[in-house]
Amino acid sequence: MMQKSGGNDRFSLWSGALFCCALWGLAPPLIKTGYSIMQIESTSSIILFAGLRFFLAGVMVIAWSSLQEKHFVHPCKKEIRPILVLACFQTFGQYVFYYLGGAHSTGMMMSVLSGLAALLELVFSCWLFRLEKMTPLKFIGCLTGFTGILIMNYTAGGFTFSLNGEGVLVLSQVCAAISAIFIQIFSRQSSPVLLSGWQFAIGGLAMIGASFLIGHPVIHWNGAGALLLLMLAFVSAGAYTLWGVLLSRWPVSSVAVFGCTIGLFGVLFSALFLHEALSLRIALGAIFMSAGILVVNLKTQKLETNAQAG
Repeated sequence: MMQKSGGNDRFSLWSGALFCCALWGLAPPLIKTGYSIMQIESTSSIILFAGLRFFLAGVMVIAWSSLQEKHFVHPCKKEIRPILVLACFQTFGQYVFYYLGGAHSTGMMMSVLSGLAALLELVFSCWLFRLEKMTPLKFIGCLTGFTGILIMNYTAGGFTFSLNGEGVLVLSQVCAAISAIFIQIFSRQSSPVLLSGWQFAIGGLAMIGASFLIGHPVIHWNGAGALLLLMLAFVSAGAYTLWGVLLSRWPVSSVAVFGCTIGLFGVLFSALFLHEALSLRIALGAIFMSAGILVVNLKTQKLETNAQAG
């Protein structure tokens, strides 16, 4: 319905989605490094750090969009409600849980569980919001991709799971899945870039305010920490804005399945920056994730061909 036909558009989907997932995979080791070099320990400090990141991301997106449009980009009255809904789910809800869970989990687990949103987005889109039909191939594709995530997480001692760590990260992914669907709905009448920038700014400010309400945040600032914060802001500004554009052009299932690769990118970056161990199961997990993406998108290509033939 929204998707474009042609090889160039499929290449744009694949390259754009994988670029977003690579940026998101880079975020967990950067976050864990930030906690370390700025001595961020308390809950209020964690939320303040996250709030600053997303407020800066919002400023980046708004500034870039304003330069492109050659005027200050701001929401009209009808766009205020969608922005507040997105700020609640995509920034405040998702990342309060994400940062709190990340403080009690490894960088790899943060990345691996980030892929859970791909399966949740498909389920919510088809069965809760009814934006598209569930097909066997769609379900098999996302389930195959998520199987890859489970394989990457499995160890000899079983699956690692704690309520204050991985449990909170799961809540983060529920918010992420809901926000992705809202982006597709709201982008039908509003620019996904405008929505992204303003929801980041408002959600970030809400997190900053919440951090001072619940405690006394303490962040030990230094040059490396400030640079790292700017990098994280860019990750959010670039990845979520592009992801929103993709969701405005393609069905949720075609875009969401790429989220399974976040775990792969995150594991690789965590091994590189945090020196967390790699294993053969990572390769096997990557194979499953790739298969899941191919199944969903081969179905998309088949539908395009049939539509053109008709």
